Amino acid sequence: MLARKAAVFALGLACSAAAVAQADITLQIGSQKYAASGQGECKSAPRASIYNIPAALYSVSHRAGKDSLNLTLWRPTDGKPDMLSLSVAAGGKNYVVDTVKDKKGSGGAKLEPSARGGTIVVDAVAASGEKISGRIQCRTFGGIQAEGG
Repeated sequence: MLARKAAVFALGLACSAAAVAQADITLQIGSQKYAASGQGECKSAPRASIYNIPAALYSVSHRAGKDSLNLTLWRPTDGKPDMLSLSVAAGGKNYVVDTVKDKKGSGGAKLEPSARGGTIVVDAVAASGEKISGRIQCRTFGGIQAEGG
């Protein structure tokens, strides 16, 4: 989670108020389920960059009590593979997948776009070895606007 936050702040991105949206999350993490439905943050930017690689950016965050999910999906416009940063806190444990720079875990996610939102299908393995699979549906994606460096 810290790596994701650092990456977002390093890019100087800010979320617009329109990013608050319905998020429906159904993940299987090892032997436990992470299921949530309700207010979350779903954001996207068709023109962003990560480590000087132009990419579309999709970001989802959700919190319910002590459980939380933070996902960032980078889709490079130059044909390079998608990059995923995923952090899930569930059942008192933390699970991390980062395929961006500091590789932790493995796998990825695919975006299935819809009219204003989309579904992110996750198929990954956390750094601690648990398989993470499932779907995160955002009814809408709010915008992200660049601020500074």
